[in-house]
Amino acid sequence: MGCADAAPELMFTGERVVPGKTPPFLVLEHLVRYRFAARYSLGSKILDVGCGTGYGAAILAETASLAVGVDSDRETIHYADKVHPRPNLRFTLADCRNLPFADGLFGLAVSFEVIEHIREQDQYLGEIRRVLSPNGMLILSTPNALRSTKMIEEANPFHHKELTEAEFKELL
Repeated sequence: MGCADAAPELMFTGERVVPGKTPPFLVLEHLVRYRFAARYSLGSKILDVGCGTGYGAAILAETASLAVGVDSDRETIHYADKVHPRPNLRFTLADCRNLPFADGLFGLAVSFEVIEHIREQDQYLGEIRRVLSPNGMLILSTPNALRSTKMIEEANPFHHKELTEAEFKELL
């Protein structure tokens, strides 16, 4: 593999999980979510919205017929593509508020710790609904605003709106 084909070096900024650079407890927190979702991925077409470095989409691809990860950061998508080559795994640069997929294409969508990064949360959820099949499933997680702000001293600069449990239920 030449230098032009190498995965870019990514730093942990707090926005995305970067295996090997993110604190281990945060990595484990995310891996548990993907392992849970993998129980529902057998033979399905899966969409990982906000896939980051691609480790989760790669887990889902172990049992899915097709796993597609989308993220809005070009360098991160390039990294995911280089680090996780699989014949049934694709990574796409896309805005989660305007997904480049046909209606009803996916049987399962996952989106872990992403919604709080989005200003237009209704539009984001609407796009996920659009690309899910009528019997499709969404598995989504987000920090609870009441708990996360108590655990850290300052707000995460990458979060536009953290939701309380009540706000999250209402939005869904």
